[in-house]
Amino acid sequence: MSLLLVKRSIFTKILISLLVATIVPFILSNYISYQITGKAINEQLVELNQNSMAITAAGLHEYFHDLSLLGLAYYSDPALNRILSSEEVQTPAESVYITQQLERVFARYMEIGSVSYKSALTNKQFNIGTDYSSRVQIPDFRGQRLSRPHDELKREFQVTRINQERRLRVNRYFLDITTRDTIGLTTFDVQDTQVRERVSALTTSQASSIYVFIQDDLELLYAPAGSDEAELDWVGALREQSAGREGVTKGSLLKPEGTYIYYRDVSYDLPVTLVKFVPQSVIDEARSTALGRSLAVQIGAVVLVGAMAAFISYIILHRVERLLQNIKRLQMGDFNLKAPKRNLAPDELDLLEERFHEMALELDRLWNKQYRHQLELSHARLKMLQAQINPHFFYNTLQSIGTLAIKNHAREVSDRLAEFGALFRYSMDIDTEVVYLKEELDHVAHYASLQMGRFKNKLTYAVSCPEEAYDIRMPKMILQPLVENSIVHGLEKGTGYGEIQADIELSDAELRIRVIDNGKGFTPEEIQAIRHRYRNQNPVEEQRVGIGLTNVLTRLQLYYGDSFDWDIRSEPYARTIVTLFIPRNGEPHR
Repeated sequence: MSLLLVKRSIFTKILISLLVATIVPFILSNYISYQITGKAINEQLVELNQNSMAITAAGLHEYFHDLSLLGLAYYSDPALNRILSSEEVQTPAESVYITQQLERVFARYMEIGSVSYKSALTNKQFNIGTDYSSRVQIPDFRGQRLSRPHDELKREFQVTRINQERRLRVNRYFLDITTRDTIGLTTFDVQDTQVRERVSALTTSQASSIYVFIQDDLELLYAPAGSDEAELDWVGALREQSAGREGVTKGSLLKPEGTYIYYRDVSYDLPVTLVKFVPQSVIDEARSTALGRSLAVQIGAVVLVGAMAAFISYIILHRVERLLQNIKRLQMGDFNLKAPKRNLAPDELDLLEERFHEMALELDRLWNKQYRHQLELSHARLKMLQAQINPHFFYNTLQSIGTLAIKNHAREVSDRLAEFGALFRYSMDIDTEVVYLKEELDHVAHYASLQMGRFKNKLTYAVSCPEEAYDIRMPKMILQPLVENSIVHGLEKGTGYGEIQADIELSDAELRIRVIDNGKGFTPEEIQAIRHRYRNQNPVEEQRVGIGLTNVLTRLQLYYGDSFDWDIRSEPYARTIVTLFIPRNGEPHR
């Protein structure tokens, strides 16, 4: 009963309503929060990385400035300044001195592979260092200018490739401090060792990537290993956003694969642009972590709401279930209901139970009391009959007669006595009110067998019933009165030949029993009278009718209530059908 109540009562509705009212806002808020959190995390990552990139860019500018100052070291050595400023070709001793001094100046920077210096006065070139592949053959000077245009030597900083390796090339002119005339040109290539070390602090995960560009046209100086410059399709958009701007420029580029955060600083006339790539997976992981924590709290809240709803619903529905049980007992004719407890502060359900109990008492006093008296009278008469005829004496007598019949080879007499004994035993068992359908069919089979023995070939009886219907429980003595009426009206008052068929069908909702005969049947007026007696359920009138059709219908209505239905269709002396519609899930009240 409790499980059925949970399935069909308001418990599920309350629980589902509260869960939906809780979960739907949570889902919407989580979706909105997921989007907003992703945007906020992205903005926070951009801001934090730009702050770190500002520090790194300042360090790079300081480093590039130190490299640029190496060309000014010539002025601190008067002897070297004098030799380099002379228009005469240097002697071997002077050439050795120049080489030694250049080595001393550039020896502090291990990342410098080679240094080349060419005099604009003598067109003599000096080379130091062991990285011969990085040496540059500087063209001759004419009139203190290079003999032919060399764009790569006109800019102080540029990116070049040596053996597929990006290097920073520094071109530094040595000028006469008085006339500002060109004395010579120093060119050296720098490996990215220091650049990599300085930008390594910006790498927060293996998935992120750091890029370093110089100049306004964004020459790529440093990129992660394995990067292909041709695949950097976002550089064009970055160049458009930073072109022509002075000072500090920062921002971000949103791409499907992630976010490119850039920071551009123009100091010492050298634009340096740092770009950090943050994959979308990093942002998704961060907001998924935040969402996971929020979901943990929300799931706890949903569980708490569900538990509270279940607890409150159980308290309420327990009282509703008690009220439904009382209603069921009232439907079955049991008016001896237990009075509800009186609470100091009664609520609506308490008042409902009190009013229902008062109503049951009033019904018991006005109508059901009379009907119960009639049932008690019938029961007393049956007890009196049982007292008059001792069942054990009757059974033993029938058994003795049956044994005598067997000794005298009267097998048919013995069989009829056995059937009659079973019929009598089933009828006299007044303590059993509800039986299985198979027991009822066996009882009717015994009764029909006795009648067919009486009428010989003038009576036939057949039954059709699926096996799964045998275990259906139903009130006792329902089919036998119907079959008896068919014999009385079909054979004794009919054409003299009777055919009776019990057709039983079982569906998911109901058990349908049809008793079919070819007897006298019912006229429309008789059917109308039966319906009238069934609606009024007058015990006094039923007593005159006996245990006939109306009695069976009334008993079934008392057991099953409004869920029971019946029908009669009659074509006299041809086909009369009495149909009973018994609910399959309606367990009869005992």
